[in-house]
Formats: sequence, C-alpha cells, structure tokens
Amino acid sequence: MKHAFATLLLSAAIVTSWALPASAVEFLNGTAVAVTGDSITVGAIGHAKRTVGLWGIEAPDMGDDRDYGLYARAALDDLLRQHGGQVKCVLDSFDRSSAVCHAGAVDLGAAMLKTGWAVADRLVILADVPGGDSERARRGEAYDEAEAEARQGRKGRWAKMP
Repeated sequence: MKHAFATLLLSAAIVTSWALPASAVEFLNGTAVAVTGDSITVGAIGHAKRTVGLWGIEAPDMGDDRDYGLYARAALDDLLRQHGGQVKCVLDSFDRSSAVCHAGAVDLGAAMLKTGWAVADRLVILADVPGGDSERARRGEAYDEAEAEARQGRKGRWAKMP
C-alpha cells in the first residue's frame, strides 16, 4: 500500500512538471509604477509586487549626468498615468526578469521608443520574444520603426543630436 501511494505521488509530480514546463507563458497584471525609463514595479491585490524590465528597450541610467534617466522615467510615468497605471505583461520565457507590457492597447516598449527616451535593445530583439520567431520579427521591426520616428522627429534624447 505504501509503495502504491509513493508511486501515485511520484506520478502526480511528473505529470505536474510535464504540464507546466519552465518555458510556459507567465503573465503579470496589475497596477504599475515606473522605476526607471525601462522598468516598472507591478502590484496586484493579494500578490507581491514584482519589478520587471520592459523587453527590447534600453533607457538612460538614472545617474546620467544630463538627467536623461529622470526624463525617461517621467515619460514612462506619463504613459502609465494615461492608462490608469494598469498593465498586462507577458514575461520573457527565458529569464522572467523582462516582459512585453501593455497599458490598454499600448505596447509600453514601443511607446517609450516613440518618446525618444529609449532605444531598441537589438541584442535582446534578435535573441527572443514571447510568442516565437514571427512575433520577435514583427515586434523588432515595430521597435526599429518607433525609434526611427523619434530620431527623425528629434524627440527626447534625439532633440539636440545632429
């Protein structure tokens, strides 16, 4: 009897681990606050707060001597405020520390690129995106276009660049 029960427990553990692979899609929804120009803290009632980076973008550091980091965080704060701070994120399937996040229908990464206070992180864009290769390619192109739009319009950090 003990052997049968132990076998049943082992079988349940194997089935559970098979049903939820490490690469399973993980979602994070709740109210967000900008930490930097490319990271947010998301909290929901009953869940611990979690800080994630916005997938595929790189914003200036907070210690930037031209205060670009502060401007970038303010731009992300404005984007969040426009949507009541509510976000829906899909975490990166590899490291779970970055996510593609939306506030309403707005992709926060693309929106930050359009403000000119972030640049596309091409190493990440070429590596992976939640959703697979076609999603990565589509999002990568959209991010490149958003950054180019900000450069041509001389927005954000591109305002004083030649």
